[in-house]
Amino acid sequence: MHFGIFTPAQRIFRDAATARQALASQWMSAAQVSQGLGSHAPHCSHLVSQLRRAGKLLGVYVTHPSPSYRYPAWQFLPSGQPVGHLAEVLTLLREFGPFERELGGLRRSTYWGEVEWFLSPHAMLDGATPSQILATDPCRVLRAAYVEFQGEA
Repeated sequence: MHFGIFTPAQRIFRDAATARQALASQWMSAAQVSQGLGSHAPHCSHLVSQLRRAGKLLGVYVTHPSPSYRYPAWQFLPSGQPVGHLAEVLTLLREFGPFERELGGLRRSTYWGEVEWFLSPHAMLDGATPSQILATDPCRVLRAAYVEFQGEA
């Protein structure tokens, strides 16, 4: 196979990876999130990692420019604190959604599936994306996730 020649499937994966990288480059680093949370500790990104692992923040794994997590800004209020009901929405997505899960450390989720859910238009949000509604009406986003993944209340 000649280098530079890609199959259609390889081009799709390459283009998706490029688009994800470009999107994540606009998001906050753990240090920036920590600062927004008011932490000035020497190991400030440790707190953010704990919150991410506990399902209280959404961070996506990227490899470029160096392996790290990036945090979408739409999950934070202007004060830097996470939006209300974020943890409950993330729990629904991870427990009942079709996204890859971490299984006893055997597999690491990159959390892009959850991001794609937040960035996709949703019928219960009148075609808006959950990320667009999250800061102003987190209860509505929680309800949309609940109905989608658990059925009618």
